[in-house]
Amino acid sequence: MDLIEACRTFTAVSELGSMTLGAEATGAPQPVASRRIAGLEKRFGARLFDRTGRGVSLTPFGQDMLASARRLVDLADTMMLDADRARLRPVSLTVPTSCTTRDLAVLTASASSAGISIDIHSAPPARRIDDLSGRRVRAALRAVPEAEGDWTVPLGCAHRASLAGPVRLDMLRRARSQVSGIGPQLSGKRLRLLVEDNVAHVRDRIRRAAETMGLLPYQVVTDSSDPAAVAAVLGDGDLLLCSAAESRDLGLSWSPLLEPAVVRGYALAATSDDDAEALGAFGEEIADCLGGVPAGTRGAGVPAGTRGAGAPAGTRGAGVPAGTRGGEPSAGTLRAGKPSTGTRAGNSDDVQRRGGSQ
Repeated sequence: MDLIEACRTFTAVSELGSMTLGAEATGAPQPVASRRIAGLEKRFGARLFDRTGRGVSLTPFGQDMLASARRLVDLADTMMLDADRARLRPVSLTVPTSCTTRDLAVLTASASSAGISIDIHSAPPARRIDDLSGRRVRAALRAVPEAEGDWTVPLGCAHRASLAGPVRLDMLRRARSQVSGIGPQLSGKRLRLLVEDNVAHVRDRIRRAAETMGLLPYQVVTDSSDPAAVAAVLGDGDLLLCSAAESRDLGLSWSPLLEPAVVRGYALAATSDDDAEALGAFGEEIADCLGGVPAGTRGAGVPAGTRGAGAPAGTRGAGVPAGTRGGEPSAGTLRAGKPSTGTRAGNSDDVQRRGGSQ
């Protein structure tokens, strides 16, 4: 016997004084309502109602039990309301500070159209992990080594002047004389790291390579803030380690970093499998937030990660189904079918799915 529904019927019948009207009020057929009352009376060991020709009336025992039945029904209704509120509560997600407002808005709108509310917070890598561990958020895009990433972002060097070609760290080595005709003079300049790259798998790789190539310790700088790093690039002519999308947003020239090749990795982590699965359905939009491009848009002379002419990533024209842009597969399109719980995918030139073809 469903005790809650039986008590609901009991209270309705007692208020209306009729088994027929009580059954209608609870949306149950009269035979079902009668069985519920009979079941309660059997469980309690006493009659709840006296039957008369004009309807039903509470027995003294029924009067004593009515208040408890009402409390049980009210508590059950309150619990269902709480469940609805909890289900509709936004999924809090922390993302890198480099994600643009527009791309985050596209992610939020896409999730909203699917009935999922997302509350997005931007934070540096260490803070994202702390917030997730402390359950201040329900999900986070963690910075991880390339091999562990669900999405990867190749990094290069940005400069205030146009760079002639790919960059190697040994170009920063102090030289006795300058060489002309190869773009801006990089000898003796510093390589500045954004806060997002102040993680061991990026920072330490750069420092080890710099030491091997003969750079001085002060030539690899992890600034306390991104504005400080960019200010040094604009004012002193230093290089900035960043993605092509970040360079474009800053109005800087960008070239790939060949030696060493450095890649950011990202993995989606959540406090529950349900949240991981829900957010994983938006791998395309997450890829865009990290700096993705539509697949196949890289042309001759266009560095990896630069977007071609046309709509910015995350926009869709009228009549274009979700997941496609201009008839092309979108950045971060999930590879095949529904992703496994906890595993998310993105595929693009600038944000590439781990293990995918390059």
